[in-house]
Amino acid sequence: RTEVRMAQKFYADRNARVVARRVNDTKMRLEKLSERQVRKPPKPLRFSGLTSAGRPNLAAADGADVVNAHQVAVKHRLKPVSFSLAAGEKLLVTGVNGSGKSTLLHLIAGLLQPDHGTLTIRSGAAVGHLHQDVARATGSKLRQYGTAREFYAAAVGSGLAEETPLSTFGLLHPRDENQAVEKLSLGQLRRLQLAVLLAKPPDILLLDEPTNHLSLPLVSAIEAAIPSYPGAVIIASHDRWLRDGWTGRQIAIEARDR
Repeated sequence: RTEVRMAQKFYADRNARVVARRVNDTKMRLEKLSERQVRKPPKPLRFSGLTSAGRPNLAAADGADVVNAHQVAVKHRLKPVSFSLAAGEKLLVTGVNGSGKSTLLHLIAGLLQPDHGTLTIRSGAAVGHLHQDVARATGSKLRQYGTAREFYAAAVGSGLAEETPLSTFGLLHPRDENQAVEKLSLGQLRRLQLAVLLAKPPDILLLDEPTNHLSLPLVSAIEAAIPSYPGAVIIASHDRWLRDGWTGRQIAIEARDR
């Protein structure tokens, strides 16, 4: 009997040590897995369209010109250009790098004045400009803007931001809306810039190299939405894919003299 009891105690103690070791090993593995865990990827963004927040005031049915340029030029930056654009029309501006595509859009946006020729923008027509230079669009002192949501509210006004929140457009993930603006990538900043423009869709939408810093799915979604946009759209781009698929009007800007 004594031998039986001793054997039972021996095996019970050994089993207890084995169980304790296995429990400790499992806890250590769980701790390591917790430290190295990979977050579940967020759901893919779905762009809700250029008119998800409303429609521009001047629609295609209006018919009257919203932009009229006659021999417009800027010394050392843009050779003379002439064209007119009616409400609802779409125009692609092409040319080699440095030919003045961005300069032309800056003129239409009122950021520059021409040195030669005349440029007329229809009275009351709202102009929205998606800059090629993301830093210029958002400002150089990003720290002062706080989060992406706060930047959006400051740019469009608190009333409009409440009526049409940043999440309306499907351009930023919800977790990125609370991210500090200074920590956003160039692509995220460009998405934020686009959301600000679309909060109140402009009558004249200027897109300067819209394919820069954006993902291919978003670029494709924007390109697909442009033909049905009720306002006028002017795109400046040297992107071959965009040019090859464009079916609307085009003008080519001559290269500047070196």
